[in-house]
Order: sequence, then C-alpha cells, then structure tokens
Amino acid sequence: MAFGKLRPRGAPVWLALAVCVLTSSPVLAGPIQFNTFYEFSFTEAGFGARGCQPDDPGGEFCTPSSGTPTVFLDAPPWTFTAASGAVALTVTDAFVTGDQFEVLDFGVPLGFTSVPVLGVDCGSDPVPCLADPRVSSRVFLLGAGDHSITIAPLVVDGFGGVGYLHIGETVPEPGTFALIGLGLLGLGSRRRGLLGPGRRR
Repeated sequence: MAFGKLRPRGAPVWLALAVCVLTSSPVLAGPIQFNTFYEFSFTEAGFGARGCQPDDPGGEFCTPSSGTPTVFLDAPPWTFTAASGAVALTVTDAFVTGDQFEVLDFGVPLGFTSVPVLGVDCGSDPVPCLADPRVSSRVFLLGAGDHSITIAPLVVDGFGGVGYLHIGETVPEPGTFALIGLGLLGLGSRRRGLLGPGRRR
C-alpha cells in the first residue's frame, strides 16, 4: 500500500466547520451599555432572571416598551465596567405589580427592591413604572471597576413577567439642588448682615 496525500471522503472540511458554527450556542451581546433601559424576564421565585428571546434563547418572550426605548438582555450575568466614581444601577418591575427582586454583583447580594403594592398595572414603559411608588424598584450605588449583575426573583405574583435594569452615572436629585440653592442664599444673606448697611470692603 502506497502512502501519499490522503483526501477526505464525503463533504469538504469547510462544510463541516460551517455546520458546527451554525449549530453552536449563539454569541452573546457582551457588556451592557450605560444610559439604556434593558429588559429581562423571570418565571418564579428561586429561579434567576434571564434575558428575553431571541437575545437569550433560555429567556421568555418579552413585550417591548410602549414608550421609552429599551433593549432585550441576553443571558446573564450582565456585565459592565464603571470607569471612575459611583454609578447607579436601577432595577424596576413592570406591568402588573407583585414581584420583588434580590440583586447580586459577582454573586454578592446588594439588596432587595422595594416591597410592591399588589394589583397595580404600570404598563410596559420603565419610566412610569419607576415613578410609581407602588411598583417594586430600587437604585443601587456601585463603585468603580468591573461588575457582574444577576437578579433573583424573591417574590413572584402569578406566572412570571418582565422587569428593567438601567446603568447610569449618579447625579444629585432635584431636592439636593434645592438644598444647595438655599444654602448659598443663606450664606449670601449672612455675609450681607455681617458687613452691615454702611460698610464696604
């Protein structure tokens, strides 16, 4: 028997590689971006939240927001890097209330969203849901560095649902601006009082 170059029989090698690529797991979207609302799905307490189909094949089918632009999440964990300073991770329930979540970073619990009031429908837009105190939500302050977020439904009312998360840089709330303004006015009037009506520098 002569040994020479062996030629593969049957389908060419490139076809076999193409089949492997097409049948392998989908490529995930990668790190989440700042200042974007992302939608996740969940089924029952004790089972971690997932993304939304088709971005997460293991997730549930989600209804896109009716107002504020949102993006479906892929499979967890959901990662991002905070370059410097504190960032705000906001998590809120959506649609019919009754769900509450525990939020974790690299598996370390950050805390729980607020206790919901049952039977309120805030709709599919995350902004009105966040504005309604009856809907379970919370803002978690995170430091600089890498973060890997997972969400565990603590209480689920019904057959699951969807929620939203958002990463943004922290800014003072409107009440903080008002206090700063009052403080500056107070300092200004105190200074005028010390100088008196006839004194000048």
